[in-house]
Amino acid sequence: MKLSTIYLRVLGFFFLPLLLQCEEIGSKMIKVFAKKYETENPIFSSSPVFLAEDLNREKIEISLSEVTSVKEPTDIQFYPTNSRYMFLLEKKGNLIVFDREEKKQRTLLSLKVVSESELGLLGLCFHPDFPKVPNAYLNYTKDENGKDTSIISEWTIRNPDEFEKMSWDKERILLKVSQPYPNHNAGQIAFGRDKMLYIGWGDGGLRGDPQGNGQNTKTMLGSILRINPKADTAKNTAYTIPSDNPFVGKADVLPEIYAYGLRNPWRYSFSSAGSLVLADVGQDAYEEIDIIESGKNYGWSQTEGNHCYQSNCNQSEFASPIYEYGRGDGQSITGGYEYLAKDIANLRGKYVFGDFISGKIWAFDLPKDAKTKVEKVYTLGKWNVLISTFGQDPNGDLFLADYQSGKIMKFVPLKK
Repeated sequence: MKLSTIYLRVLGFFFLPLLLQCEEIGSKMIKVFAKKYETENPIFSSSPVFLAEDLNREKIEISLSEVTSVKEPTDIQFYPTNSRYMFLLEKKGNLIVFDREEKKQRTLLSLKVVSESELGLLGLCFHPDFPKVPNAYLNYTKDENGKDTSIISEWTIRNPDEFEKMSWDKERILLKVSQPYPNHNAGQIAFGRDKMLYIGWGDGGLRGDPQGNGQNTKTMLGSILRINPKADTAKNTAYTIPSDNPFVGKADVLPEIYAYGLRNPWRYSFSSAGSLVLADVGQDAYEEIDIIESGKNYGWSQTEGNHCYQSNCNQSEFASPIYEYGRGDGQSITGGYEYLAKDIANLRGKYVFGDFISGKIWAFDLPKDAKTKVEKVYTLGKWNVLISTFGQDPNGDLFLADYQSGKIMKFVPLKK
């Protein structure tokens, strides 16, 4: 057991009551004792192993091919209609563009961010009408008056098709959210088919949601928000709240909220059918995948997966996941994408996801609706990587980032 793990357990046992009383102390202690994760083998192997539950699952054989590398990658994104340029986020604040044809990279932005624990430069997306609308959006954390604050901002991209001249400027802040603790901050942003911007927030951290943010509809934490990034001139706000958001007009719910009851949504994507498929990192025992629907409550911290987290919870009040897994498979889910490329034929059309800690990758056929449970899961094996994020280019090809080595790798067919 690593010393950092021992410290955290001692900290939680003896000092949790104090931490609950003093948010500032709790935040600082988590930053000091943040765990450093490592794989069992630091040298990447080009082939996986199959262990435990995966021994009983049908295999889909793949290989991973290195594309480029950065430091502590947190996101992989592409222009909506052009796969030449790969955009990579580094946790400590760098936005890097990689030219896949010329095999070279450069840093576009270096933001001053707070990056301890789970904070940092965390999310990127492009306007769905890009390049007609030459805007991109970032999710990052910074110190504002001594408080860790999540920022969602819009940027203008100049010379988007010229590697050397490409630049980002004219940052416009859309919204800010104060983070009580430096963990469970989530950090993704993505546009849906409706061209609305979806923002995922965790419960704000510590352990067990001590502030009750998951079930508090007066905070943006623990929720998926849905906004139009266009300014509302009538209300003098930086964004517009869609009139068809589920809680518009309700006094006890923020109108930005699309769904809530989430712990730490680490990566979500929209399927080819338009479903919002979200991976929510668990607390003690279960990781889950949900199909997010408008106005639904996904249960945290009353529930964890399909189980009560709080005693005597009423599970019928909450939307349940389409899939969950326990500690035999992993400890921290990373959501992925539906594989839409043609190169790996038996993977096409399946939703691919993984576990940050165990390095295992799986896939399943997405159900037709949110009430149907996943019955069959395929294994792609356990790899000696820390899967911090997946990425998908406009061709449907799939990529993953290894947080430990910084390598960005593409899913390719296994050569026999």
